[in-house]
This record gives sequence, C-alpha cells and structure tokens, in this order.
Amino acid sequence: MNLITVIPITRAKVAETLSYFTGSEVPNGAIVSVPLRSKTIHGIVVETRSVTDMKSEIKTAPYEIKRAGKVKANIFFPVEFMIVCKKLSEYYASNIGAVIRGVISDSLLESLNKIASPFAKKIKSVKNAADPVDQANAINATNPIKIPKKILVRKGGEIYAVQGDDEDRMSTWRSLIRQEFAKKKSIVFYVPTIENVEALFASLEKGIEDYIFFLHGNLTKKIITNTWQKISKVDHPIVVIATGTFSILPRTDIDTVIIERENDRGWIGQRAPYLDLRRALELISVNSGKTLFLADSMLRIETLHRLDANEIDTGSPMKWRSISNAKDILVDMVKRNMISNQTDSEENRIKKKGESFRIISPELERLIEINREDNAHLFIFAARRGMASMTVCDDCETIVNCFNCGSPVVLHASKESNRNFYLCHKCGEIISADITCKNCGGFRLTPLGIGIDRVEQEIRDKFQGIEIIRIDTDTTKTDKQVSHALEQFKERPGSVLLGTELALTRIREKVDHVAVASLDSLFALPDFRIPEKIMYMLVRLRQIASRSILVQTRKPEENVFEYGLKGNLSDFYRGTLDERKQFFYPPFATLIKISIEGKKDPIAVAMADIRKCIEPRELDIFPAFTSAVRGNSIIHGLLKISPNEWPDVSLVAKLRSLSPNVCVRVDPESLL
Repeated sequence: MNLITVIPITRAKVAETLSYFTGSEVPNGAIVSVPLRSKTIHGIVVETRSVTDMKSEIKTAPYEIKRAGKVKANIFFPVEFMIVCKKLSEYYASNIGAVIRGVISDSLLESLNKIASPFAKKIKSVKNAADPVDQANAINATNPIKIPKKILVRKGGEIYAVQGDDEDRMSTWRSLIRQEFAKKKSIVFYVPTIENVEALFASLEKGIEDYIFFLHGNLTKKIITNTWQKISKVDHPIVVIATGTFSILPRTDIDTVIIERENDRGWIGQRAPYLDLRRALELISVNSGKTLFLADSMLRIETLHRLDANEIDTGSPMKWRSISNAKDILVDMVKRNMISNQTDSEENRIKKKGESFRIISPELERLIEINREDNAHLFIFAARRGMASMTVCDDCETIVNCFNCGSPVVLHASKESNRNFYLCHKCGEIISADITCKNCGGFRLTPLGIGIDRVEQEIRDKFQGIEIIRIDTDTTKTDKQVSHALEQFKERPGSVLLGTELALTRIREKVDHVAVASLDSLFALPDFRIPEKIMYMLVRLRQIASRSILVQTRKPEENVFEYGLKGNLSDFYRGTLDERKQFFYPPFATLIKISIEGKKDPIAVAMADIRKCIEPRELDIFPAFTSAVRGNSIIHGLLKISPNEWPDVSLVAKLRSLSPNVCVRVDPESLL
C-alpha cells in the first residue's frame, strides 16, 4: 500500500496538494481520479511513498485519508506546462490545480485514457518531456517563480506584435502558413470565442482543407476526441485554430503560436481563478521556445506599451492609422434637437414638450432612404438590448432595479402582447412595466438610453414596409438563427440589418453602409477600459463599411469618436496611456480586486479585516455598481501595485488564506 500526494485539478479553494491511499504503483506525473468532498475529480501525482514509512504521519493526520481511484493516464502534462501553471498560480494568488482547470478543456480531462499525450508524436525531440523527477521538482519547488515584466525566453522563442486591418492580417497569416509548411512546421492560432474560431477557419482553410483543424468548447466530446487524435497522427504539418482551453496540443512540430483578436474581452475566465488566457498562452508558448504573435486590428494599450518599451518586437509594419475608403459622418444629436426646436412653430414646440428625445437623425433617415433606392446593404449597430438601458424615477431619481438581484432592469417591448416589460439581464427576472417607484411610490418612471427595440420601433414608424433583420440574443438565440439572419440580409438588397455586438462578431463581408444608433450609454459605466472598448468597436465597424459609416452621439466632444472615425490609433493610444499613467492604471499598475457578497454590515466588517490583514498595502474599498442576488450587497476592495512588485510572496500567501467566499481577481477586466 502506498500513499500518493496529488495536485487536485479543481476550481474549489482547497490545499495545494492532497494525500490518498493506493494499492498500485503510480508514477509521478500520472493522472488519477480521486474523491473530493462529494465529487470525483482528477489529480496529478507528484509523490509516492510506502505506507510502512509513513505510519506516524498517517495516525496524526488531521483528516481521514481516502483511497484514490483509477489511473487515467500515466503522464499527460509536459514539464514546461507544469512550470507555467505554477507561475500562473502565484500570479493569480490561486493554486496549480485551479489554473490547470482554467487552461485545459473539460472534454480533454474526461478523455485522458482515450487520447494521445501532448508529447506523443516525435517524443525524442522534446528533452525530458516525460521526466517524472523533473515534473515533481517543478511542482514542489519551494521558491516562488516571479513573472518578470519582460518574459524571459529560455529556448529562443520571441514575441511579436501585429497591428493591421483584418484583410492585411489574413494575408500575412496565409504567407506565414506557407513558410512554416515549407519548413515542415505546424502553426496554431488561438482566438477568444467560438465565433472567432469559425470566422478564422473560413478565412484560412482554402487550399489546406486536409491540414487544418479547429477545436472549441461547443463541440461534442466525441468530436473533440476524434479531432485530437487526427491532429496527433497527421504526418504533414498542420494548422490548428482553437480557443484558449486547448492550450497544449499533441504535436511537437509547432514552432509558431498566434493569439488573434488580442484586444477582445472574451479572453478573461468567468470563474475562479479568473485567468487571462492571453497571459497563460503567452507563458506556455515562450516557455517552450515557440515564436508568438499578438495580433489584432487594434492591440491592447498594455501590449502597445510593451512595444514602446522594447519588451516585444513588431512582426510586420505597424498600422497606426486604419485605412478605409468609407465616408465618415459624426452626427451631434444634441445640436440636431436644438435646431429642430428652433425651427418649429410654437404650437409644435408645445406639442413636443415632454416627448422623448430623437432616436434617428435626419442624416440616418436619409442613409436608410439611399440604401433602399440603391438596393444596397445597411448595418445599424445598437450597443444595448431592449427599449432603454435604464429607467429612472422623475420624482426621487431612483433607478428601477430588479426585485430579485438588484441590478438595473432594461425596458423591453413584447411583440406577442404589445405591452412593455422590464427584464433583468443578470438573473432573467421579468417585471411588469406598470410598476411604481419602490422608493417613493411615484409613477413617473422615465426610460433612458437607446436600446435595439427602441431603434427598430422608430425605424418602422418612419419607414412603412421596411425590411429589418435583427441579430441579438433576444431574437437570434442559436447559431443557426444567426447564420440564417445573415443569409437573409445578404440575399435581400435594400434591407437593414439591426444588431448588437453579436452581429458585429459574425459579419465577415464588407457592408455598403454602417451606422451606430448610439454608444453613449457605455460612457455611463465607471470603468477605465470603456474608451478603449468604444475605440475597438469603432475600428471594427469602420473596417466592415465600404461606402459610409455614420455615428450618432450626444457626446461629440469625446475624442474617441474623432479617433475612431478617422482610424487614428496612434493619438488614441498616446492620449489613453497618459490618462492611465496619471491615475495609476494598467500598464503602470497591477490591479487586484477583492470582492465579498452578503449582508451589508457583515461584509463591511469582513472587508475591514482584509484591509488590516494586508497592511501595509493600501486597500481602496467601494460598493459594487449593482446589488447581488437575494437582496445581498457586494463590496469591492482594490489594490494597485507596481508591476515590478507582483507577485509578492507575502501578499500572495495572505490572499490565498482568505475565506472561500472572498473573490480575488488579479488584472480584472472591469472594476464594476
């Protein structure tokens, strides 16, 4: 009988390693099934000892030692991968098992006994790939490994930045694939979403249909297993397009890794330890000596700053101005309404008093008319679902919130009953629109903001019989429905495609005209990344427009509109970088957000205790933008640390010791 020590592969907040009995000889690095509480999980064996030598320790153990289950795979994870997971666990103040859970697909973990290991092909070319001693040492190292500001490459791997329009980047990738194939090398592309996988696959598959594969989480376990096995067996160099949870692959001939759509927000994990998969993929790639490309039409501010600091190089001539032949038009909706009121008769002004502000400008009306006359195609982008993104009481200025979770509700229109209703986009609660203010009982509830329902209603009122095709999560709930809507739009010249970000991610061909109904509601969010998000949207919208792009706004003074419509990436980057430096935001600081949910007074006390625990570090405490489910409150604490000081060994230990109900996010995508 032996006692094995394993790393539990779980997101649960547990010890870094756990011990189990086993009657078999299990090598270090093996993957075994082990019981944890009421579940069975996977664990990585890092040490095996005879029970005979451990009798006193077993007797004095503070917990009951259980028996391990079956061996799923002798050795699966390469040593380099395990070293990176240890680094990431320190950076995110988590444990190694939680990190592995975040970068490896569930389907792979469940199929370990059926699939080839990541170093199964040409294993001799990987030094010590399956050395159990090296693997155990990598995990059991007592000294934390710091992630330096400039990641040091041990085997010659390099990092390059590529910023350019989509068409230019696709041309670059096709050339690179030919070069790598000529060298008998494979290449892998990582993208943040399933939609990105499908789009990139469609752009690159021509001519290499037998040697290009894709993997993502929506595929069945059987398809993933079969594709994995095909990838491991093909003798010819291949191209793989995958999401970040397929961070290791069964090939040793991959010399180049490309992180596409690098600026997309889809890279951040939605569950603990909230990994940024870009960081994980970068470390995994360069730690194994691969050449890495970070690519997008507009790279992140942090990435561009690394380029400025000579921490990474340019992979192709940087495009600081996005080129477009589309005519750009910025419409000041405030000025439009003022002109309209000045030219109206007194009778009309009295009639208009109390009416909602204008949704569609004369310029957009004319564009819709031109689109119909020319049998062209027009895409109108709306940033929000529903009729209005927020509703406020005119009497006490209280925001109408969800009765269940406390988040601001969104006004929607029901096509079936022709009645409005409030929908909570966080928990799904539906509330009648006939309610009164919860705070003062007033009935003067005013919807604010411009949602997609409101835009559609306004267009239909002004253009009788117009054909509007919609793409948003309320209307097109499945991938098949989205594809059908896009096909309809393509086949019906003169029609209008009205959509949210869901539509933007799926449009793969140029559109004659593009219009933005409004982005102004995004400025209301107290988030330092909002200007960058808006700029990224405008750059992408501008790229798909062939004849014109029109943007409506009530905030024309915001520089982001001028920069976005002109494709001026350079000035936007410089201005945003200066602002972030002034307020000590990334890339000049590493942010750590600590969150607690619960009843207001107890969580305030708990956060005060955390503030005391992490002294002398300063913790800024503030309430969440929205309440939590069941009437609870959420409170946040924010740490700002110089990047050169993180990870700090002492602080990492303190954060790891916090209660399981405390959420720790390092480099959070949002501070809300």
